[in-house]
Order: sequence, then C-alpha cells, then structure tokens
Amino acid sequence: MKLYFNIKQAGSRKNFITKEEVVLKCVPSTLRELIKYTVTSNVREFNENIKKERLVDYLTNKEIEDKAETGKVSFGSMYNDSKQDLGKALESAYLAYEDGIYKVFVGDKEAGKLDEEIELKDDDTLTFIRFTMLSGRLW
Repeated sequence: MKLYFNIKQAGSRKNFITKEEVVLKCVPSTLRELIKYTVTSNVREFNENIKKERLVDYLTNKEIEDKAETGKVSFGSMYNDSKQDLGKALESAYLAYEDGIYKVFVGDKEAGKLDEEIELKDDDTLTFIRFTMLSGRLW
C-alpha cells in the first residue's frame, strides 16, 4: 500500500509542506498500528544514522542551499549518540497522542482513539500535527 505523509520542513520559516511517499508492507487497521509503524521506522532510521560517520565532513552546494532555506547551515551533527529504545518511544508516542499533544488526520478526517478502526486506501495522505504549548505570564 502506498501512502503519503505531509511533512513540514523542520525549522523552515516558509510555509513549505511536502508529501513524502511511504510504501507499507501491511495495512494498519488501527491508529495504534499506524503510529507503531511510523515510530518504529523513525527509531530504526535514527539508530542507523548513529553508525554513519564521514572521514571528512563537507557539504555539497545543494545541501548548503537547502539548509540556507531553513535558516541554519550546519553539518547536521547528532549530539545524542545513544541508541533509542523502541519500547519507550512507542510508549511516549501513545501517551502523547492520548494527552492531545498531536493529532493525526487521514485525508481531511481526524483519526479517533488509538484502538478505533481506520480506513486507509492507496494514495491516502496522512498528516501528523504537533501542538506547541505556549507559555507566558499574565499581567
């Protein structure tokens, strides 16, 4: 099954949202399964990138241009070089969803509770929206 994730460029000052194509081997039937797939692939990717090490750091012209658009040109150093625990990541993701820290939309329809059925079709667009907590003081 082929799905698309709406991705906002991290740190981008522009309203720049791209669609990233993802091919799933099996179709998740609940939101919990969809979150599990997403978190598992992100943890795996993070843990694999820890191992990658260049002998000489350099940026191509394309990388410099892409990073300049986000407002920060850097080598992309990872300061947390410890492997992440998948179990803890899943637990945090489920808790954050239940606490309303983020919402998931399939097309224009908001996904419900974690264990409710979701209907996914080929070429559906998924959007994860993380809410930012604002703080300040009252006058």
